[in-house]
Amino acid sequence: MFVQIHMLQSMPPGNLNRDDSGQPKKCIFGGVTRGRISSQCLKRNIRHSTQFKEAFGDDLATRTTYLPRMVADELRKGDPNITDDELNKVKAALASKFKAEKRGGKSDEAAESEEAQAQPESSSSGNATDQTGQLVFFPPPFAGEIAKLIATLRDKRSAVYKAWIVGKKKDKETYKQDIEEFEKEMFKKSQTLTVDIGLFGRMTTSDLVANVEASCQVAHAISTHETVIESDYFTAMDDKKSEFASTQTEKTGAAFLGSGETETFFNSAVYYKYLNLDVDALKKHLSWQNDEAERAVRVLIEAAALVNPTGKQNGFAAHGIPNLVLLEVTRRKRPISYANAFLIPVEGHDQMAESANALRSYIDDVAAAFETPDVRRVLLAKGSGSVDIRGARRVDTLDELLDAFMRLLRESAA
Repeated sequence: MFVQIHMLQSMPPGNLNRDDSGQPKKCIFGGVTRGRISSQCLKRNIRHSTQFKEAFGDDLATRTTYLPRMVADELRKGDPNITDDELNKVKAALASKFKAEKRGGKSDEAAESEEAQAQPESSSSGNATDQTGQLVFFPPPFAGEIAKLIATLRDKRSAVYKAWIVGKKKDKETYKQDIEEFEKEMFKKSQTLTVDIGLFGRMTTSDLVANVEASCQVAHAISTHETVIESDYFTAMDDKKSEFASTQTEKTGAAFLGSGETETFFNSAVYYKYLNLDVDALKKHLSWQNDEAERAVRVLIEAAALVNPTGKQNGFAAHGIPNLVLLEVTRRKRPISYANAFLIPVEGHDQMAESANALRSYIDDVAAAFETPDVRRVLLAKGSGSVDIRGARRVDTLDELLDAFMRLLRESAA
């Protein structure tokens, strides 16, 4: 089964997802500047949503560079007498198996050729290599399982263990096959996945961790119209100023006026959001049955509809909900984003209504020529976003939308 999720959502003034200059992210589409929320931002907020935590509890991955530190901590728990020097060597051995992320704008290849990859520090320096040099998703038990493998190797095959952590070329060559077998055991442990790894994938440069092709693709959300980035500067009042100021002039006005350094940027926009999910791929990743996959689909849709990015929310409270959510299911995997419905930016005072009409027209005209014959749709469209979509069953609430779509999913799979 293949699921596609389309949303139109108006977001009030805010700075939900900043670029390196502190401005809301943007892009050029259809010849004009659009507001943009990155897919990375959207995926992180879905993974950390209340919906995901309530549904999957502690069985969600941790994205971190601190695997060596976590493994060392587990080894310390198992053997309080293990020395810091030995732990440093273990951490360095693990860290060396991960290439660093690109730095200074250089590609991975360029950085490697210039020996700019992060290398583990010498254990003799007294500094430990706590990090892998790249962010990687790990299931909660992974560090403990790796620590157990290392502890077993340390206790039962000490020569191989020493060759692995010390890293002398002669010793590594002598025990090359044994070390490879040991690292394959670590690799096998990485093949047990959590739902968020199964959904959003995992790409690493390490032979110790299995790469996972994402079953869920998330597009960068883009505004359906041209956007303008505005700015404001921070001002603050002194609650005691009128009481303690010596002159009437000093008693008036703000106590602090910001400058360019404290300038805050923001925008507002109607965003088109698009996600798709290969349900069969997710089931394969996690060895799931239909009911477990359906639960994940429901939670994903609910989180995508309700969760907003956290950027600058304390200053803007830019919380919005979708006016339109269109869900589609087919047996055949044929992803079709409807972003091109807004290639010509919508205009007018009611941008949500214009966006909904543009979406409907695109589905009726262009998408109809390419969609699979078995596509089935459920639609929640309210307020200015209220339109009829060809072949879509209309519902009135998010719960009704989810219930109706789960029935469609089961019927399509039958």
